[in-house]
Amino acid sequence: MNKENLKENIETCIVNLQRLAMINCWNKISPNYVFIVSDFNEFERLNFFEQRKVRNKVNKSKTILSLDSVIEILNKEYQDLYDINFYIFKATKKETVIEIQYYRKSNLDADYFEIVKNEEPMFHSKVSKPYYAKDNNKFDVNWELCGVRYFWNHFIAQIRYRINI
Repeated sequence: MNKENLKENIETCIVNLQRLAMINCWNKISPNYVFIVSDFNEFERLNFFEQRKVRNKVNKSKTILSLDSVIEILNKEYQDLYDINFYIFKATKKETVIEIQYYRKSNLDADYFEIVKNEEPMFHSKVSKPYYAKDNNKFDVNWELCGVRYFWNHFIAQIRYRINI
C-alpha cells in the first residue's frame, strides 16, 4: 500500500465495511456514502463510555465530505499516518456517514516511532458492537447515537446483569 493507491485502499475498506454491516447489523445500509474525518486524539478519554459521548458530539458538528475531499486530506497527511480506521457513524435509508479515523505516527512513543516511521499506513474497517449484543444476533448499526432502541436494550441488559449477580 502506498500513496499512489490510496483511493483504491479507501474503496476496498468501504466495501469491507459494507459487508461487515450486512453480516452484523439489521439496518439497510445506503450506498450513498459521505464522510467525516477524525484524528483519534480528538476523542482520547479515560473510558469507553465517555469517549463515545465526546466522539458523537464532535462528529455531529463536523462538515460532511465527499470521497475526493477525503482523499485530498489523507494525501496531505500521508507521511504521518500510522493507522486508518473506517467506521459507520450513521446509517439512514438515504445516506451512510462513514467516519475515517486516523492515528498519527508522530503521536506514538519515540521508540516505536523509530520502528514504524518508514512503514505504510494500515487500513481497517470496523463495526462497533454494543456490549449488550449477543454473539450471533444482529444489532442496530446506529446504536452509538443513543436512540430509543439503544436505551431499551441498555435497560434490558442492566436487568439481566442484576439477575445474574
